[in-house]
Parts: sequence; structure tokens; C-alpha cells
Amino acid sequence: MPRKVDHKERREAFLAAAYRTIKKKGVDAATIRAVAREAGFTTGALVHYVSSKDKLLVQASEYSARDVRANMEAAEALPDKLEALRQVLYLALPSDEDKRGNWNFFLGFWERSIHNAAVRRVTQLRYTEWLSRTERLIKAAQEAGTIARDVDLKMASRSIVALIDGIATQVLRSGSTLTPKEQMALVDEWIACWLKPSPSPRAR
Repeated sequence: MPRKVDHKERREAFLAAAYRTIKKKGVDAATIRAVAREAGFTTGALVHYVSSKDKLLVQASEYSARDVRANMEAAEALPDKLEALRQVLYLALPSDEDKRGNWNFFLGFWERSIHNAAVRRVTQLRYTEWLSRTERLIKAAQEAGTIARDVDLKMASRSIVALIDGIATQVLRSGSTLTPKEQMALVDEWIACWLKPSPSPRAR
């Protein structure tokens, strides 16, 4: 008697395979055939779950978001809200092989979104989530009294997202190098210049 297929488990295996393939080789390499091979299944088995490359990319995006989101939520829960912000921003940097892989995944979506509306919507959702997280963290630090009260939350959020995008583009696309230490120093400098940290009320 054939073994009953766990469809949820198999779908997760295909999404994980797509995620790994894009992180290692980029979006162009994530063909239906390549992802099926990475997952250890036939192309026909994958097509049963997703009928096109763009649909696979859309579903893999949510898988990748879950992978990144868990670490960021843990950092966001730190009691020192300025440190929580700093650690979340550090997690977004392309500072090691795994994080550079995540950026390869995301940059591939930027490129693909030009031609596909579904991929574009997913890219916009990821940006909305990221902007909301950074703004929420900056607001929490402001309410805790650890940064200046006159910081414009939306502008600050936009500026740090733009900075991290720029760092990632330089590291992965420009051919110039920024060491992990240099990347973190840029974030620290942004915090100092934009947020103007001050001692917490309890430290005064």
C-alpha cells in the first residue's frame, strides 16, 4: 500500500528548496526543474503544487519572511528598546553568508517585480512590514525616553531602510566591500545622528 503523502510537509519542502536555491544562486537559477531537484523530487511532483515560477517565488517569499521574522521578533522583545532597534537593524545587514543569501533572495524579487504584478505585490508587502517594524521600534525607544522627542518617526524609518538597502546594494552588486564591522558602524552612526540618543530617565 503506497505511503500517504503529507501535502503540507511536501509543500514546505519545495518552498525550502526554492529559498535555498535563490539564496545560493539567485532568482534566475530557481527554475521549476532546479527547485524540484534541490528538494529531491521530480519536476512533475512540484508542478502539482505550483504551476509557474512566479507563483513559486510568491509562495517562497512568505517562507523566507518566516525565517527572518522570528529572529527579528526575538530582538524586538529586548527590554532596552534602543538596543532592540540596534539589534534588529544589525540582523538586516548582509554581514554573513546566510544574510547575504537573504539579500540575494530579496534583490531578485526587486528585479522580478518589474515584470510581474504578483511578485510586485509581495515585494511591497515585505517593504510595508519592514517599514512598520522600524517605525515601531523607533517609537518604542522614543517613548522609553532613550532618543530625542522631536524625531520624525516616518522620516527616520524611511532613512534607515534606505541606508540598509544602500549597504546591501554596495555589498552584493557594486563590487565594493564593506566588512561586517563597517556595516554596523554605519548603523551606529545613523542612530547617533538621526536619533540623538540620551540617557534613559532612570539613568539621570
